[in-house]
Amino acid sequence: MTTQRLLQIKEKIDNAKTQQAEITGQIRSTEEQMFAKFKVKTAEDASKELKKRAEGLDQMEKEFEVGEQELEDAYPWDE
Repeated sequence: MTTQRLLQIKEKIDNAKTQQAEITGQIRSTEEQMFAKFKVKTAEDASKELKKRAEGLDQMEKEFEVGEQELEDAYPWDE
């Protein structure tokens, strides 16, 4: 193997290490933002929290619809 080829391989390895460090930094930054905003540490925790909040929204929507129907039934509306 020639010196030139070894230098090319070394450059590719160095580039890969740099990319890995950048990606690792991005992951840490994202995790810090998730914790600061939503108090979750991992993507799995975020998914669980999202599901929990979606269920809460669904429940509120159902309650709203029931309340809306009760109002319509209780008061005669001019149509």
